[in-house]
Amino acid sequence: MTANEPSHIEDSWYKRSFDSQYPLVYAHRTIEAAAREAAFAAVQLNLRPGEQLLDLCCGNGRHMVHLLRHACAVTGLDWSEALLSEARGILGSEAALVRGDMRDLPFDNAFDAVTNFFTSFGYFMDDAENARVVEQVSHAMKPGGRFFIDHVNAAFVRKTLVLESTREYNEYRIEERRWLDATRRRVNKVTKVWRSGEPTGEWGESVRLYEPEEFRAMLANASLFVDRVFGDYDGALMDVSRPRMIVTGHKE
Repeated sequence: MTANEPSHIEDSWYKRSFDSQYPLVYAHRTIEAAAREAAFAAVQLNLRPGEQLLDLCCGNGRHMVHLLRHACAVTGLDWSEALLSEARGILGSEAALVRGDMRDLPFDNAFDAVTNFFTSFGYFMDDAENARVVEQVSHAMKPGGRFFIDHVNAAFVRKTLVLESTREYNEYRIEERRWLDATRRRVNKVTKVWRSGEPTGEWGESVRLYEPEEFRAMLANASLFVDRVFGDYDGALMDVSRPRMIVTGHKE
């Protein structure tokens, strides 16, 4: 860690990082951009009419808009009330939206398939809590159910991480600083937002990096078994040159 890097991110960073400014920072993650990702997930999951789907960490529902075309019923769960409020505006009464903690899902053998997009996993500093999320996903799935988890490729992150970046969006300036924590095997980021020269917000994000075999073993401990691992939404298999670790599989 260099002198200009932040020294600490709160363990519970996720409780305040997904507020009303989150869609501003990730404005490029649009409903239109999610169409290709949702379609790819639907094919890999072999979604069929009449099936029940859980979109875990659904955010503002941008993937759910498209997943509704492939499954009979889609339930979205997220911690952020701000993002769920936006999702209600987008989806109306078409989908069920639940505010909840992914470590304690209120479902039992309820879903034929589960999706988890855009690195919405590995939030917790304690590895046991991240493993508990996997156990909860397994518990929420029917026997033989399928899963689709889109996480970052740890090797690609270590190779390509941009330490500092600044971008403009309308009257906003967004500054981001990133660094790797090798000890805890995490990638961290601090975001600062300025509006017309005045600071409007600052928060941290931290995500656990997993090697493919480590991730596979954690899933297997919860009776979830990997079928394929992709490196991006073009369907290419994962290798060090690919940005994603998209894991698909089934519950035994």
